[in-house]
Amino acid sequence: MWMLKLMIKPTSGLTFRRMPSSILHISTYPFLPPTTMSGFLRRLKMLEVGHLPGTAVKDPDYYALPPQLCPLGAYPFGGSFTIHTTKRQGAKAFNHNAFSQLRRVRLRNDKRDYQLHTWEYLFTEQLIGYVVSEDEELLSQLRTVENFGCKIGKEGYAFVDGIYGPTQLVLEQARVKPDTLLPGTALIGVPCEAFPLYRYAWGTGASENTNLAHPEPSSIEGFIPFVAGEIHGEIQLDYYTDGDVHLPKPFIDELWEGESDG
Repeated sequence: MWMLKLMIKPTSGLTFRRMPSSILHISTYPFLPPTTMSGFLRRLKMLEVGHLPGTAVKDPDYYALPPQLCPLGAYPFGGSFTIHTTKRQGAKAFNHNAFSQLRRVRLRNDKRDYQLHTWEYLFTEQLIGYVVSEDEELLSQLRTVENFGCKIGKEGYAFVDGIYGPTQLVLEQARVKPDTLLPGTALIGVPCEAFPLYRYAWGTGASENTNLAHPEPSSIEGFIPFVAGEIHGEIQLDYYTDGDVHLPKPFIDELWEGESDG
């Protein structure tokens, strides 16, 4: 197994909208979810060659890293972060997507109805993210997005401040503090903060195109829910590790739908 470690620098407050969510209270995950990280990195590769993918609410195209690459999310450096809650005016209509578009067009006589939201922002100096793969060459394609940035999540902007690796990992059992979330199956009887997350439901042929910058949408047919949690202590598990970073194998297996053979 190979790992790429990325230092992601926010340039504003971030909102990674928790799903399922309330209409009036827009809450954020206190980390960058794996699927959001996947879309962020894929768009940076497309921006690198001059492509700018659009966004839509109805029948959207999805742009993600291919399934051979497994983003594990990104987490506040040293666990230091703040969640700021404020009031914000937003649209009532569910299909209103102007706020989330990468390219925004000012509409004349825009008469959409607006309402008052409670909105959460994640503030942190830096996020540390991980992507793993059994394909070192494919993983290395991500090294070129250093210093690239764009919109990330529901709200906010960030850029890749540093990239380290690929680094080869070995599988070993240890009692340590994991550097990522853990799946629900590993959290039975363990104090934690749990979050509902999603992974991609890949379509047929999704692993064929390994040009990360190509403009065609990803072959994603939907999302599969699962529960993951964050603990603040040590736990005995199988980890992929370089001696410093410890990535729990059960979390990688969950994101890869159990297809990883180590």
